[in-house]
Amino acid sequence: MGHSCGGLQAIAAAADPRIKAVVAFDSGVYNRAGTGLSGVRVTKDDLAKLHTPIAYFIGGTSDIAYPNAMDDAERIHHVPAFVGNLPVSHGGTFQLANGGDWARVGTAWLNWQIKGDARAGTWFVGPGCILCTSYGWSIVRRNFPEMP
Repeated sequence: MGHSCGGLQAIAAAADPRIKAVVAFDSGVYNRAGTGLSGVRVTKDDLAKLHTPIAYFIGGTSDIAYPNAMDDAERIHHVPAFVGNLPVSHGGTFQLANGGDWARVGTAWLNWQIKGDARAGTWFVGPGCILCTSYGWSIVRRNFPEMP
């Protein structure tokens, strides 16, 4: 899990077989390699190394990471990928009390993916998922399961 450049680090680390879930806040692999200042060596080809579900939480179209994250989601065909967009820009909601929505969605994702908490999964799956019906959020799901 990481924010901005830290999200790139999370994606790079995701190839490790010990990793069980990935979260990238306001992040995505650069569409043109070497165009960012992060120094993180990760390319679009590295997305093929993902072996676990990944969630991107992006600050809407004004987020500098938006085009990269959306492109990542289009390229991921072999694992579940979730993109949640909330128009709050690149800083997300970390500055709000207790981390705001970014903390809530990140916690729900990890509880679902790592702890198998089906209730936490309702944030992300099904036509009435919590983020699907929450004001301001838009979502994209690829290769995504439905609740049993």
